[in-house]
Amino acid sequence: MKTGIFTFSQTGNTLKVAHAIADGLENHGFKPEIIRYLNRNQWCPDNYELIGIGCPVHDNRPAKCMIEFLNKCSYNFKRKKVFVFITSESSPAKSLWHLARTMEKKGAEVIGGIQVRGMSTYPTMFGIFPNRPDDNDLSIAEKFGHEIACRMRSNSPLSNDFKINKNNGGIFYDHLGPFLKFIKRIITPDPEIDKEKCTLCGRCVYECPVDNLTIDKGAIKVNYKCEICYRCWHVCPQEAITLKQSPGNGVVEHLLYSKKMARYFGNMNPDEVYGVNLYREVIARKIRLKYNKKNPTAEYEFKYKM
Repeated sequence: MKTGIFTFSQTGNTLKVAHAIADGLENHGFKPEIIRYLNRNQWCPDNYELIGIGCPVHDNRPAKCMIEFLNKCSYNFKRKKVFVFITSESSPAKSLWHLARTMEKKGAEVIGGIQVRGMSTYPTMFGIFPNRPDDNDLSIAEKFGHEIACRMRSNSPLSNDFKINKNNGGIFYDHLGPFLKFIKRIITPDPEIDKEKCTLCGRCVYECPVDNLTIDKGAIKVNYKCEICYRCWHVCPQEAITLKQSPGNGVVEHLLYSKKMARYFGNMNPDEVYGVNLYREVIARKIRLKYNKKNPTAEYEFKYKM
């Protein structure tokens, strides 16, 4: 059965989950094809009998760029079988349900979903939940692929863990996320480009999920529809993009997404490792996120001896 898995993954966390799900499907004779969001012009749902949709969680909701693309696209999802998956740090809130609901509104039949932990690479929360998704996370994702295959082959019921329930996730972060996104967008400065450092390599243009950056008249142009993901800041090899500190990208996160908040209002389990926030080292440019255009990664390295 031909399967298309469409995934937005900037640092490889969600992409790892997509590959694990694909492994579970392949064990049952399915032929999954993974299409990245950056190659979205190559994605045609009509070519597939089964569709997977996956993205990270930004501010307690599915990545805005993915939701907007799905809402605006003209593809016909009626009678299509769809599964969804997300990766998140401290709290996905009801993101899995929101992603499923987006597809249902497009006419799809959503048959199941999974949410998986992923390490944070957001500058002011860098390193939280280190090395996630880990082998156990990916094993669960592969099991999800196995159950989806069985569901398609013999209409077998999914485990409760893979059923999407609107009541899961609580309401605190579900209501907080969009409000925080709105406030951050107002008070957080747009990225600034140092023209003297910039070599026009095009990494930032390629990686921007909302096409906010373009090369115009021999310079990078900022088009002012930034999603504040800071991917451009991370991938610039010349450090020509400035990240300015503001209450919207520092203090707020440390208050609302601390270990205690993740424990009481998020979905953090008692045995999970929260990790150490390396934001000071990241902001000081002592840590560099490794870059791989074809295979994005959340791996990083220290540029200088600590």
